[in-house]
Amino acid sequence: MMRNIYALSLSAFIFAGCSLSPELNIPTTQFPERYEAVASTPSSTTLMQWWKAYGDEKLSALIEEALANNYDLQTSMANISLARATLSSNTSNRYPSLDVEGSGRKYRSSADTFSSTTHNTYNTFGLSAVLSYELDLWGKYKEAEASARASLIASYAAKETVKIALIASVADGYFTLVSLNEQLDIVKETITAREEGLKRYRVQYQAGSITKATLLQEEAELRSAQINKDSLEQSIVTQQSALAVLVGKSPKAIAEFAKNSLPRVLPQDIAVPSSLPSELLNNRPDIKQAEENLKAANANIGVARAAYFPSISLSGVLGYESTQLSNLVSSRSAMHNFGGSVASPLFNMGKTSSSVESAKANKELAEISYAQTVQKAFQESYDALNTRHILSTKLEHQKAYLDSMAQVFVLSKRQYEAGYGDYLALLDAKRNYLSAQLALIQVKQELLSSGVSLYKALGGGFDTERFSKETSAL
Repeated sequence: MMRNIYALSLSAFIFAGCSLSPELNIPTTQFPERYEAVASTPSSTTLMQWWKAYGDEKLSALIEEALANNYDLQTSMANISLARATLSSNTSNRYPSLDVEGSGRKYRSSADTFSSTTHNTYNTFGLSAVLSYELDLWGKYKEAEASARASLIASYAAKETVKIALIASVADGYFTLVSLNEQLDIVKETITAREEGLKRYRVQYQAGSITKATLLQEEAELRSAQINKDSLEQSIVTQQSALAVLVGKSPKAIAEFAKNSLPRVLPQDIAVPSSLPSELLNNRPDIKQAEENLKAANANIGVARAAYFPSISLSGVLGYESTQLSNLVSSRSAMHNFGGSVASPLFNMGKTSSSVESAKANKELAEISYAQTVQKAFQESYDALNTRHILSTKLEHQKAYLDSMAQVFVLSKRQYEAGYGDYLALLDAKRNYLSAQLALIQVKQELLSSGVSLYKALGGGFDTERFSKETSAL
């Protein structure tokens, strides 16, 4: 009997791990041909902490606070802990379990039976080790473990996706807030210039040298600038509140930061090559997440198919039994038993077939999600590169326009100081110059935001080496 049990156990270990999951072929991701090999590409260090290339310590400090305090990131870390516990549970199912049992009972038999006419009272005590093991002949537990491991890796990738989105949102919000404050300073200067001009127009109107329509038009221009100022102040408050949520601070704290520490000038944009190698797209953690979810769904098909086949369980008990506690661990009290059981599905109204079909459908959904994720990566990278190209050209044109307006303003000022020019013409030149400055700030902020979008599209900030270390031991 013992030899049969040992032979059955050996066979179980030999055949255990047979996979019922279908073969999985994950398509490789490639960049469009026009974005392939390039000599100059961002380094891995730049990708890991690309925001430091702006040289703005205030921005870096805000990002560090966001990484420490943001609730979305904390939620993703909790999901990792949950996935790790699930993997540990599924892994333990592949190995035997050993329990220690102790018991003590007092029995009093019935006197109203065929075998006894009196009450019999006796004690029984037991101490034993119980070994139980379900043979994984069809790879059910192996596939469940593989699915849990893939889900854990996917949860790591999901955390990195949240992290990249968080960093990009903080950087973009920071640049937007700096831009709004810089624009507000120029609008205030514009209002001052228009108020000075309006005083001159009123004097001319009283003198009869201009019509009332001209005076009203100048008043309307002043009101328009004041409305623009109100809109900017409202946008600043809204942006401060949004940044506070990302960083995990109160809006009041961010408002104090904006008032006392926020720079009043946007930083210089960082250089990004217009052509990029295909390997950079693999930095995107959402692609890795979709890939691991597909692996998990494929493994779950094997788990569902295993329910078609019998399950074999082995059990054994080794210990002591005695009616006297004092004799419990004596050689006469030793006992043992070994055995096994087989359970095979016979009829369950198609429950197993439904589970298999459900697993197959989930795999199909995972395949679609993977394809959509890769397609989204292509689109975001393509759009970000083209947007940067267009904005770079627009920035050069805007700088040239600002330079022209600056020259007009300088010439108007010289003519006025020499007594040849009109003061109102000087004010108009100054207002146009300030308007050109305002437009340049907006283009600069758009270009900075496009850089943030590009790094996000390429998986920027995704530390591939650290991620590999975290998941290699799984």
